[in-house]
Amino acid sequence: MGTGMSNFSFLPAEFRDIAESATRAESHIMGDPRAACFHARFALESAIQWLYRHDAALRMPYDQSLGALLHEPCFQNLLPEAVFQKRA
Repeated sequence: MGTGMSNFSFLPAEFRDIAESATRAESHIMGDPRAACFHARFALESAIQWLYRHDAALRMPYDQSLGALLHEPCFQNLLPEAVFQKRA
């Protein structure tokens, strides 16, 4: 990780694992974009898993893959429709 300030340093200790993955992604943006994508996806998966564990409105589906979690109707209903619109 770089020695500069991260865009994710505001996250509290409870989200340390997510912040570490996001910071790793951030640090690889210019030098190793593939590694940046890996760490960004891991941070996203961690954040989504946290949401499902802590929000009673979300029901964990049988398939716990990232795609299944993101497309679960109970999850989609919590976000603006524009997030899931497909672009041509």
